[in-house]
Amino acid sequence: MFLAWNEIKRNKLKFGLIIGVLIMISYLLFLLSGLASGLMNMNREGIDRWQADAIILNKDANQTVQQSLFEKEDVKDVYDKQATLKQAGVIVSNSDKEENALLFGVEKQSFLIPKIIEGKPFKADNEVIADETLKEKGFKVGDTLSLSQSDETVKIVGFSESAKYNASPVLFGNDATIEKLNPSLNDEVTNAVVVKDKNWEKKTIESDLEAIEIESFIENLPGYQAQNLTLNFMISFLFVISATVIGIFLYVMTLQKTSLFGVLKAQGFTNGYLAKVVLSQTFIISLIGTLIGLGLTLLTGAFLPSAVPIKFDTVTLIIYGVVLIVVSLIGSLFSILTIRKVDPLKAIG
Repeated sequence: MFLAWNEIKRNKLKFGLIIGVLIMISYLLFLLSGLASGLMNMNREGIDRWQADAIILNKDANQTVQQSLFEKEDVKDVYDKQATLKQAGVIVSNSDKEENALLFGVEKQSFLIPKIIEGKPFKADNEVIADETLKEKGFKVGDTLSLSQSDETVKIVGFSESAKYNASPVLFGNDATIEKLNPSLNDEVTNAVVVKDKNWEKKTIESDLEAIEIESFIENLPGYQAQNLTLNFMISFLFVISATVIGIFLYVMTLQKTSLFGVLKAQGFTNGYLAKVVLSQTFIISLIGTLIGLGLTLLTGAFLPSAVPIKFDTVTLIIYGVVLIVVSLIGSLFSILTIRKVDPLKAIG
């Protein structure tokens, strides 16, 4: 480690270039991981707050809540704890703002409603609780909202914790409110039933209905898998780029120091010792590059606007940082193989 660190200090420019490249790679890697977590959270945040085990939908709905329709009586008192869910897509607007949102028709005491952080629960028709996302966009308690494709208006009486569903803000109102927008969703009909029951798989329901595990339901949300696969592919590719860049830089530097390694071998330094020197150098520069990249990422995250869907998970950042260092060490193996082939007599000339 001593020899490795001293060589880094004496060749600041060469090793500084490698560290600079690693900083950029790790910076982009950590930002992408935060973006991936943020996009996942945008899609599933509201569903995670249900803390449910399963959801009941019509089999012909292709696991889409709004396309599902069935009688409430079909699932009445089947599960330990259950709540009906009705859904309608709307565009809400007040005097100066307009946003796409989802209106959920739920029962007043439903566990589907997140914790209220401002205002009060809805008590009458056309009163709604909005999730915190709309508050961040400038809406406030007391706002009267116009709804697209309808003469109806709703009034915000409270705000709940952020509960985005499939990347859309959510409004919670009673069944009568959503029935005015979609008359087919009357007192006897619902889009879905959300279930809290550890033994949900053992319960029997009508043949035209299906019970879907909540995690499987999330995986099949529109765009969810495509986003995750794309970003995970980019992150994986960055790991490969990191190993390749480190490998090329160290390989070139090793070729430049062939005569030096020949002298060291002639003095009795073993291949194992020289390999440890290269691995130590790689570990030091990858550690420095990763830590600086992480610091820049967290600094950037602190200044990004709330509109950017980014969320940093500490465990994920640590895992990615460790993997980045490991793949950098793997990239240095080419240099170690080159050192093993150095003939002291030929290298010295």
